[in-house]
Amino acid sequence: MSKYSRFLKDNPSGFPFDYEKNHIQNGYPNVMYHWHPELEIIFVHNGTASYHINSEQFESQAGDIILIQPTAMHAIHPLDNREEHSTVFRIHLDNLGRNNIETFSQRYIQPLHSGHFHLVSLLQPSDTGYSDIKNCLLSIFALIEEQSLYYDMLLKAKLHELLYLLFKHRHVNRHYTDDTYQKYQKLKDLIHFLQENYDKDISIEQLAKDFGYSKNHFMSIFKLHTGSSCMDFLIQLRLNKACEALIHSLDPISEIAKQVGFNNLSNFNRQFKQRYHMTPHHYRKQKK
Repeated sequence: MSKYSRFLKDNPSGFPFDYEKNHIQNGYPNVMYHWHPELEIIFVHNGTASYHINSEQFESQAGDIILIQPTAMHAIHPLDNREEHSTVFRIHLDNLGRNNIETFSQRYIQPLHSGHFHLVSLLQPSDTGYSDIKNCLLSIFALIEEQSLYYDMLLKAKLHELLYLLFKHRHVNRHYTDDTYQKYQKLKDLIHFLQENYDKDISIEQLAKDFGYSKNHFMSIFKLHTGSSCMDFLIQLRLNKACEALIHSLDPISEIAKQVGFNNLSNFNRQFKQRYHMTPHHYRKQKK
């Protein structure tokens, strides 16, 4: 045997995933409506927060397993005087074989990614198969935290086991209707427009007209799916951008307010303090 033979190092395959612990408190973080190509799984250890996933809205409880399939629109909002501790895991389904041109992928993985299969958003202790699914998920978390030798091989197997349990216990259903898909796509286009143009002068009337709705219908649909009015969403988006600028630039606060779309400094300060319970100056000083 070669004297250079060694055990393979941790994570030799570079198997990619995201894993983090989240603590929501004091109005932060307020995760705006967004989407991403990865499957996201959240386990709530304790506390509560407000979740919006496509058209569903619920307040989390300890023990909840929250499933967000690829490209599903979702947001997580803090609740007044409440907090939440959770563990978050994300993985692109390409890393579980989605891009393989074979029957297994085309039957199970690809439809989850494309939305032809619909993954239920919330599993609770009373749901069928919850105990098995929870135990599998916690074993995945343990593998990641321990990262013992060759753990990535078992991690991939456990992720397939998790998908098996979700299919077995009927937590994967047939796809959205074409009408629902088109409605979500239109809403995605709208949110993308706001993300690209938040710093400009935007009116609800013009947005509704541009996207082919009456003003009242537009406001109703937006609030139903995002949990907030379009104007509140835009204000929060601008404040999020302001927070980034306060941390990563030395620009005066008055200039930052203009950069993110606030033409009135006193309004900016009021909105900022209302959401973060501190002034922009205090926020910058705390985060530096």
